[in-house]
Amino acid sequence: MRIGLFEDEGWKRLLPLSRVRPVWHIWWGMDRLADKWQRYYGWEVVGYWTPRTILHQLFPPAFPSETVTWINARLLPIGETLPLWLRDISPDILYVTPEGGPVALRTRGGFSEGSPLPLDKFRRALVPSEVSLRWLGAVTDLFSLTGQVIYEDWRHLREKSAPLPASLSVRGTDNIFFHPTAKAGFSTISAEEGPVWIGPHAELQDGSIIQHTNVIGPYTSILLGARIRTHNSFGPYCKVGGEVGQSTILGYSNKAHDGFLGHSVIGEWCNIGAGSNTSNLKNTYGFVQLYDPDAQALQNTGLQFCGLIMGDYARCGIQTPFTTGCMVDIFANVVRTTFTPKYIPPFFWDEKTFWECDKAVEAARRMYSRRNKSLSEAEETLLRSWYALLVKAQ
Repeated sequence: MRIGLFEDEGWKRLLPLSRVRPVWHIWWGMDRLADKWQRYYGWEVVGYWTPRTILHQLFPPAFPSETVTWINARLLPIGETLPLWLRDISPDILYVTPEGGPVALRTRGGFSEGSPLPLDKFRRALVPSEVSLRWLGAVTDLFSLTGQVIYEDWRHLREKSAPLPASLSVRGTDNIFFHPTAKAGFSTISAEEGPVWIGPHAELQDGSIIQHTNVIGPYTSILLGARIRTHNSFGPYCKVGGEVGQSTILGYSNKAHDGFLGHSVIGEWCNIGAGSNTSNLKNTYGFVQLYDPDAQALQNTGLQFCGLIMGDYARCGIQTPFTTGCMVDIFANVVRTTFTPKYIPPFFWDEKTFWECDKAVEAARRMYSRRNKSLSEAEETLLRSWYALLVKAQ
């Protein structure tokens, strides 16, 4: 089956991680959300649509002429009933939740390249009640649902593990996938209670301790003496040290030194200074409030544990103490010796000052060069566009 992925207004609930990417491009577990549909079910993703024109240069819309089943990009490919139902939906009907949220639509072509997907033009029908729908509904899901995503990824794992290196001390061998190109020093893996996936060219350095239900992405290094607790998703090209628990790092980011990161989500191209720590539990043990950049107000998460949400290109200085439920927006610079405020706005520099746009772009170029990559024209345009929209609003 050929499918397309589209965004609805729910991307706003995933801020700031959704500023520089569409939902389907989020790396979570063993791969990006778009990749899971093909890996799980063998479906080819041929169509993409986001109404956010700010992303179109970097993520161009694609509207194939053949029959395509369009799926909301926030819908997770979890559950036995979902793929069976999607295979058989009727054409030219937009299936929605009882609240009216768009779920899926089968079209028979007719869209020109770059034209919008006219969801409001189709007749609507409710998704049958027996179909189980699991959503990426809030930015905090990117740490609270990580275990479920890892287990589902593991259930659809198509490869066999390479032999484990003799340098590893292991419990739960059958729950470990070790890619043939990965390498390990004298490390410990405890996988009796859940899977551990160690991807292409990943590295476990001496003294690192890995507990169960973890994904170590391609080219990611778990550094000397790191303590990796359960339910973490580390995307590609990360450096991870210190103590980390139930956190997601999308990719290309460094938390290389000692310090605790818990119940947190870190975007791409971030750097966390040595000795920085997140608070993920209030002294009152009550529910944590988190800033909503769309509503521009604090919202109750309903969660007892919530640490740091850090957007792309943000960074903090050494010994930064992050308050419980802290949100750092894209390209913010955090230098504090006392607990941070609940929200640090985009392109923040210090004391109500902001980056100059040219200097921010130059800093991004330097970040990329450290990974032997170049900042593309489309990526630079996107950064400049967000700068114009967000810094003027301060």
